[in-house]
Amino acid sequence: MKLRRFGFVSVVAALIAVFFCAGNLSAAEEELVIVAVKKAEFIGGNEEMIKFLSENVKYPEDVLQANEKGANIHGRVYVKFVVEKDGSISDVEVVRSVHPSLDAESVRVVKLMSGKWTPATERGKPVRSMFTLPFVFKPLKMSDVVSE
Repeated sequence: MKLRRFGFVSVVAALIAVFFCAGNLSAAEEELVIVAVKKAEFIGGNEEMIKFLSENVKYPEDVLQANEKGANIHGRVYVKFVVEKDGSISDVEVVRSVHPSLDAESVRVVKLMSGKWTPATERGKPVRSMFTLPFVFKPLKMSDVVSE
């Protein structure tokens, strides 16, 4: 069944709630900038990122079915990742979990974003930076979703 995508997943306050946090890096890893002069940005800005997310995030069917039976699975998943110097993404990790299927969907979509970023810069040079993205899954049931 192909599900029509609609506003069931929103990015909190147009991505104003972006958090930078430090990870544990070994001495062999290249320096990770926590707060850069110019932050990493999705190519096209927040508006394009919201469009990308709305086109690519799909509410997992197992969660829809469980919600139909009264499970009421919903919430905010936070995914932390590194935007590399070339705009690719690495070290994707769920830092706040809701449900394994919602977590997996959030990670899947973040990985799709690889190469679609302008890296952070420090003193005019691209640097690796940490980014945390919230995914909000509102409570939905199979009966709420329109089939195409």
